[in-house]
Amino acid sequence: MSQDNSSRWSAETDRVHAPISETGLGYDVFAPLWGILELGAVTESAARVLRDVSLADFVAAHRDEVDRLLALVRTIGDFSPETMAIFECQGGWNEGHEVTAEYLTMYSGCIENYPPEVDDPAVLRRMVRMGGDLQLVTFIDALLGTATVRGPGPDTAVPLVVDAVRTAGSLLGVQSDRAAADAFRMWRVKFLPDILRPDSPSSTEDKARLRAYAHGLEDVIDPYA
Repeated sequence: MSQDNSSRWSAETDRVHAPISETGLGYDVFAPLWGILELGAVTESAARVLRDVSLADFVAAHRDEVDRLLALVRTIGDFSPETMAIFECQGGWNEGHEVTAEYLTMYSGCIENYPPEVDDPAVLRRMVRMGGDLQLVTFIDALLGTATVRGPGPDTAVPLVVDAVRTAGSLLGVQSDRAAADAFRMWRVKFLPDILRPDSPSSTEDKARLRAYAHGLEDVIDPYA
């Protein structure tokens, strides 16, 4: 094994076996949600320039959906009120946080060179669509990681995860069933094999739990709808 691969293996092993805090799991879930809200605000505004996009107005207009989503997250992770408060306190919409090219670049995985030409509708559309895909698949991965550590078990948690991803997709203007199917397929290809492979540092118990979630999701979602 090369030195680089050995270092990567050691880092991955340390991460898997390190204690996982409730707050850390909360941030894992909230980070893609913050991105989804910003991307949703851009999509819905149809603004010609980013400075005309209001994150605060978007959150206010979709408060019922956001609250429903947070209720699902709280149940999936058995999160305390203190952990849940992080989402609202650090979301930025109460302090006039602006959606900027820098944030869109981050959320879209640098699909465009920096600084992106966000005045070009084709560039902005590409960033928003790529960002939506990336944040949804990151969101479902964070939910499933949280569920395996703190959740009520696959029978209860799987429908909640599906509902959460569908609701998050609706904030991006994506049809709910498509959002769930696409996010599940991307997660199954991008994240699952590295965890389940025989030489993965994940424990046998963790692999079994994650397989149960993957099988449960496939039973609820038609991945090829």
